[in-house]
Amino acid sequence: MARSGVKPTANPSAMICMDPSRYGFANLPDDEHVKAFRVLTSVFAVADPRRREMDCKGTCGHAWHHLPTAVEEPWGQR
Repeated sequence: MARSGVKPTANPSAMICMDPSRYGFANLPDDEHVKAFRVLTSVFAVADPRRREMDCKGTCGHAWHHLPTAVEEPWGQR
């Protein structure tokens, strides 16, 4: 949670830290959506490298391990 910058007592933080985790982020009030996004992307940022090392170390074909580092705009450069 520290990586996300969201307080541990905020709804999205509390939801993801429960055992088992609670879902329903889409049902949160609009002002909580940015916090939920930050929490979820922070969790993914920690979990993905761990998964790569433990489960997928050079042996899998998961496309999400090979995402481009730069985002290309589909309509071209401006």
